[in-house]
Amino acid sequence: MPEAEKGRFKHLIEGLKSPDREEKLLSIAALGIIGAPQHADLLADLLSSPDEEVVEQVMVAMGRIGNPSSVKYLIEFITSENQRLVNSAFSVLGEINLNPALPVAIKAAGADQPPEIRRRIIDILANYEDVRVSSLMNEILGQTRDHGLLVAAIRYFVRCPSAERHTVLKMLATNSNWEVALAANLALSRLKDEGAFSQIRRLAKSGNSDIRQLIVEALNEYPLIEDRNIFQMFFEDNRSSVREAALRGIDLFGADERITIIRNWLNRETDKKIKKLLISRAAKEHTTLFYDEFYRNLQTSDEDLKKLAIEAIAEMGEKIADRIIIDFDRMPLVVREQMILVLGKIGGEKVVKIVEESLQAKERWLRINAVEAAASIHDDSLYLKLIELLKKRDTDVWVRATAVSALGRSRKHDYAEIVASQLNHEDARVRANAIEALADLAWLGLPDACQKMMHDRNDRVRVNAAIALWKSGNEEVFAELERMSRDKSRWVRSSAVFALGQIKDREGAHILLNLLSDPEEIVYKNAVEALAEIGDMRALIPLLKESRKNRLPAEIFAAALKKFSHSINRES
Repeated sequence: MPEAEKGRFKHLIEGLKSPDREEKLLSIAALGIIGAPQHADLLADLLSSPDEEVVEQVMVAMGRIGNPSSVKYLIEFITSENQRLVNSAFSVLGEINLNPALPVAIKAAGADQPPEIRRRIIDILANYEDVRVSSLMNEILGQTRDHGLLVAAIRYFVRCPSAERHTVLKMLATNSNWEVALAANLALSRLKDEGAFSQIRRLAKSGNSDIRQLIVEALNEYPLIEDRNIFQMFFEDNRSSVREAALRGIDLFGADERITIIRNWLNRETDKKIKKLLISRAAKEHTTLFYDEFYRNLQTSDEDLKKLAIEAIAEMGEKIADRIIIDFDRMPLVVREQMILVLGKIGGEKVVKIVEESLQAKERWLRINAVEAAASIHDDSLYLKLIELLKKRDTDVWVRATAVSALGRSRKHDYAEIVASQLNHEDARVRANAIEALADLAWLGLPDACQKMMHDRNDRVRVNAAIALWKSGNEEVFAELERMSRDKSRWVRSSAVFALGQIKDREGAHILLNLLSDPEEIVYKNAVEALAEIGDMRALIPLLKESRKNRLPAEIFAAALKKFSHSINRES
């Protein structure tokens, strides 16, 4: 290991030998989060520990690191009397790329192993298309009577068809065990065996939804053009998980067929998850034929579905703009509010005109979204309209605040003074957006304004001023954020955390570390996530300690530690 690397992680490497159990466990977990391949061998020595938790954490760390050199150590645990360690070993083996270590894994799947152990190894090896794996699977087909092991080996030849296995698969297709027979027929169907195809077509109509699920998942592993009729049945299956899996088969159909299938499917689908997948898939067709289906979803209460529909219509571009503009005035208000955003993403001379008209609308959200549309188009005439809005005293504060942000995103220095005129506005949203926008407009008066706004009565204004001040190169901002982090109000403390998370400067890590003892969950959670974003090594052990306290759900810490790992790797 390079000396520089040793020095950087010295305290963690030394922690592996610590007599303090907690320090040892934290060092193991930390090296796993860091994910440096060279650390895998350092961890291997601890697999001989009598402490079960130490051994298990070493395995988890090895899985995160993913060094194939760990395979030979993990294999030793698959026959352990400790079932917990057996499960951990198999779980980690499934995470590591076994290609460089296939001989070791294949040897571990030998006939001398108990059938259950062999099956679990085979399930992992089945993901590797390799002549050595194929040879092992063929050996199992001819030597074992264990049904679970047979099914696992046969499924390999579903994903990797082999004409040389036709005879043995034919024999297995009549096996008295239905799972073995089904797997064999699926494998034969990939070899275009007509008898097997007929059997699969018949079973695809089974009243047993588990059988249909097995079939659709198997067909997805190696889809053939001949499978289209089966997939069409599954597109309309009454089990949502079957329909979801079947969607992968849509590419077997020609463009016109795909469009017809997806349109009909969208109109009858009730599962929101599948509907979202369908809209995303339909958008890839880049055709205006889906317009009506997307349009209907602009009125849904599901924000994710609505967002997907907006993006999908926008992807149609100028081809759909004329139709939208012609129908715009007749659309329900809730649709116009979304459609103006679509038009903003499309742009063009005709769109500029309708955005201008919408900026004068009576309805607040139509005007707000028209401002957002103007910001997307980047047209000078629209920017001038936004400036006019700012000059009017009676402009709605929400519209005003949005217009200020839009002018900031223009990056046009000429607009700085009009935006600066909003710094003294009575509404905090306007002031907060103004100071944020001025940072993007490189306003010369920014440092002085930030110093003043750092003492604003509103915490969001103070936070945006802090971020803007930092962007201008002033690191004195951290002293103010530290003061805010000690404020009596949890919202002020939370805002300070938000600012530090946005700044992502390691200078602020110590402030966030102090907030890990904050009693308020919102402050604590934001501090954890901000530290993960920054990726400062000083925060790794404290974050791991916090993860063991269970103050937050395990998935939140898992996501934070994963983000921390990415931050460390970006730096490397």
